[in-house]
Amino acid sequence: MLPLVEVPASIQSVLASYRHVFHRDAGFAHFSRHLTGLLLCENKTLQGIHHQWLLPAEAAISCRTIHAAVFEANWSRDQLMQTHRQVVSRHYRGRGRAVISLD
Repeated sequence: MLPLVEVPASIQSVLASYRHVFHRDAGFAHFSRHLTGLLLCENKTLQGIHHQWLLPAEAAISCRTIHAAVFEANWSRDQLMQTHRQVVSRHYRGRGRAVISLD
């Protein structure tokens, strides 16, 4: 599989709606990379996602940094879910119930 070098524009455009949930730009960038890895990497573990990213030396990050930004940073799960419902509901309004699953 080819290495990841940036978050694809299609994912960036969707994630822009969630930016306000994260207090720091760096935390949001790590979250964006992690979500991209979950969608595009074959090995969806934190280490597998981390190793798939090819970043310049000045932007190098550790597995621990990604973990801290995604799982330990001070962002609100409730605010994230509320925003997610608002973003997703725009696409399904008037179509009845739907189930979205990501495996």
